[in-house]
Amino acid sequence: MKFQNILITGGSRGIGRSLVNQFLKDNCEVHVVSRNFKNKPKNPNLLFHSFDLSKTKGISKFCEDFISNYGVPDLLINNAGSGAFYDWVNFPESEIVDQMNLLFLSPVLFCRKFVPSMVEEGRGMIVNISSLATLYPLPYMPLYNAGKSALSAYTKSMIIEFDNPKFLDVILGDVKTGFNDQASKLAQESWSKKMKSAWYQIKRQLDGSPDSDVIASRLIIQMKKFESKIVYEGSFSHRKLFVWIYRILPNVLVKKILQYRYFNSS
Repeated sequence: MKFQNILITGGSRGIGRSLVNQFLKDNCEVHVVSRNFKNKPKNPNLLFHSFDLSKTKGISKFCEDFISNYGVPDLLINNAGSGAFYDWVNFPESEIVDQMNLLFLSPVLFCRKFVPSMVEEGRGMIVNISSLATLYPLPYMPLYNAGKSALSAYTKSMIIEFDNPKFLDVILGDVKTGFNDQASKLAQESWSKKMKSAWYQIKRQLDGSPDSDVIASRLIIQMKKFESKIVYEGSFSHRKLFVWIYRILPNVLVKKILQYRYFNSS
């Protein structure tokens, strides 16, 4: 399957940027939806649309205008995401709303507007980037865990409901990007010992993870198969070992392992 008209949210950095670069090499028309796009490549096939996806107002109008101006995308990749690292007592209400908008409601609203047209035309694929945090939650990032879990559950529902368009649920492990740098955080002088330990481990995991270009290449191979399915991506451990461990271990033991992993780092 060769895609011609591609829409990627959060394509200005990280794995989204890697996907953009690789699709451009394939001479695709690539549309990026993001708040900003620094160092944008000079390519006539790249079109940038400025939009803050942590606010859902205007998404329906944006999608309608997109279809009017560019047609129905062959491929929609809901990739935009960021984290918020706070203990729950201090978790800002605004971050709760923004996280759920960005990680769950915005992707769902994009799907709501594009799926009917894809059904009518009998083509198209939607890739929703969820997270291994659906299985192994990250401490002090409950809304990230919840938003990605909701998106994954939604995508699995769509896989059952639709033969066309195709839906891909990408359950993604750690990828070496600037994700941690972009995360909203409680002021570090207010961090407890457990928060410091957890952040150290989260950062160490990210620093030791595969490069975004490697993951993007493997994901594009999966997309071109044009099949609805669930895909685990990341390091070998994330793709194979961690999934297998989760299936055989009781929940209480998973909890104890996670607590030890994150709260005994230095």
